[in-house]
Amino acid sequence: MHLFQSYFHYMREPEQALWVLLEERSLSQACAGYLAAALAWVLFFNMGDGLTVPVFLFKLALVFVAEIIAGCFLAAFCGLFLDLFKVETSPVKLFVLIGSAGFIKGLLIAFALISMALPEARLGCLAPLGLLLVLGLQLGYLTRSVRRMYNVSYRKAVSVWILAFVPVIAAAFLLGVFAVWGLVLLA
Repeated sequence: MHLFQSYFHYMREPEQALWVLLEERSLSQACAGYLAAALAWVLFFNMGDGLTVPVFLFKLALVFVAEIIAGCFLAAFCGLFLDLFKVETSPVKLFVLIGSAGFIKGLLIAFALISMALPEARLGCLAPLGLLLVLGLQLGYLTRSVRRMYNVSYRKAVSVWILAFVPVIAAAFLLGVFAVWGLVLLA
């Protein structure tokens, strides 16, 4: 009963819940968020594909590791750019914050389930829009949280996240190019 009362207390005061989460530096809660994000990605892109359990678990593990690596890089770059604005940061707190934002990607699962339940509505065509909406919500959560944590303006908070995402996306793109290039050379 006490556990539920504390959760209801945090739902009424979400800013205090954010401070508690970041002060605890709970890596287990951050990893739960990264796992939720990985599950959302795998289910969103593979819903209805008839994956076997080993393939599903392999994809889930691979995306989970990719989420954690991306979270590390995002936390490092966000901390770097906040430091350039002369704001003292903690990469661990940013890593936990990014992990907690992974729960927002659970909306992708809901979108995939609704689009599968209503095939005649052809909601699958709206998948890119749903993906952009969820990523926008996640960016909004991260921006608002950084603004509250470090007392910076919205403009600085948005620019920090955008500047942090650019090198991570570029690194992922280059990794993909080199992986395809390596597969072509091996074939």
